[in-house]
Amino acid sequence: MPDTTTASAETELRDALLDLQRQLREQRACAVALIVIGMPAAGRSEVVNQLLGWLDPKHVTVHASEPGPLSKRYPPLWRYWSALPPRGELGIYFLGWYDDYVRCQLLKPEQARARGPRMLERIRQLEAMLLADRVRVLKVYLHVDRKLQRQRLAELRARKRTRWRVTDEDRWLAKRYQRVRRVMQQCVRLTHTKSLPWHLIDGADEQQRALAVGELLRKQFQAGLQRRRIAAQPWQTSKDTPSPAVASAPDQPLSEDDYRKELNQLQGRLALLVRKSRFGKRGAVLAFEGMDAAGKGGVIRRITEALDARQYQVVPVSAPTPEELAHPYLWRFWRRLPERGDIAIFDRSWYGRVLVERVRDLTADVDWQRAYAEICEFELQLAEAGRVVLKFWMAVGKDEQLARLEQRANDPLKRFKVDPEDWANRRFFDEYQVAAREMMERTHTEYAPWTLIEADDKRHARVKVLRTVVAALERSMR
Repeated sequence: MPDTTTASAETELRDALLDLQRQLREQRACAVALIVIGMPAAGRSEVVNQLLGWLDPKHVTVHASEPGPLSKRYPPLWRYWSALPPRGELGIYFLGWYDDYVRCQLLKPEQARARGPRMLERIRQLEAMLLADRVRVLKVYLHVDRKLQRQRLAELRARKRTRWRVTDEDRWLAKRYQRVRRVMQQCVRLTHTKSLPWHLIDGADEQQRALAVGELLRKQFQAGLQRRRIAAQPWQTSKDTPSPAVASAPDQPLSEDDYRKELNQLQGRLALLVRKSRFGKRGAVLAFEGMDAAGKGGVIRRITEALDARQYQVVPVSAPTPEELAHPYLWRFWRRLPERGDIAIFDRSWYGRVLVERVRDLTADVDWQRAYAEICEFELQLAEAGRVVLKFWMAVGKDEQLARLEQRANDPLKRFKVDPEDWANRRFFDEYQVAAREMMERTHTEYAPWTLIEADDKRHARVKVLRTVVAALERSMR
């Protein structure tokens, strides 16, 4: 039975957590992600259950570490991005984004030697980005010695009501206690930083371990309500290819006959490519950026005409919704990624962070400046997961843009395409060109290249995009 002091401390902590959770939810100050790792029988489930008893569970989500069948069709971090809590709520993860690293170290030690450092670097980058986007990350490692572990597992197996809690995985891990402990400790040591520390908690005392985690959670809630911002440390991106220069007019305009002939040929090649079995193991992500009236919609239609409607999705990107604003900015794009064998076409994309948000002063300088490296890392993960990543800048001249906007405004059937934002953005035309040049310079990579589309000539633009897509898919399936 708990003594009076412990019971009093638990009551005080529970009341404090409930009050802070309410404030956090009302103010939407930040989200909190709690990562719990540890040895089998160290009390991870018991601690989480205790926290759920102290908090309002309607605003807490709990996520197991075992990947489901759906998550295997996406890049590894997709399942964590999809499960991120919005600001004002708490997400609890068993192992969380450390799961793949730990499993690799335990099950595939040969691969771990080559892949381990990169996996850890990716984790560090993810956590730094989450902190900068107002997701506070609390990392807890519960430890228990071997003797007590064996005793607890034996007691659980001896009772019918608790026997189910000891899984085959628990038994496998318990037999390899020293190896598991070494991997866990290495994981903690290599990802422990001043701004993202690990908290080692003794799992032997069933009452004190929950109080210790609860106290850490209280501090995270308090820090989030004070809106203390921890700036992300930028990391370097490699430059392997020179970026294209911005130009809007093609050297050789296409005649109508040549355009129709080549368009039909390219659409036919595209239709055959995406129906190949090898494409079923890959997929594609196409991102279109450019000034208003640059012809993005027309180009996208020429692509989708060649595709089965069940195989692609067109994602129109506009101003973020309140739900999207409550998450890190890449969250809404992670949720719309294609499965293997599918294509996602983004009509505007994650580059809004370094275009409209930069030019229109919608985001702090420190946020859009760090976004270049974050975007490169995002696209690298897509490429490593087998997606063909292609990015197109639709370059339209200032005079041509004006002519197209006026034509749309004067046509009753196209007037809906023009809104006040189009005219407002036009006032910043030159600033957008500067931002576009820097964007391409800093995010043009071999695995996710930019292609400049001279969009003053619509026929040329549509054919050049299709040529680029077809050529890239053919290369990927050699």
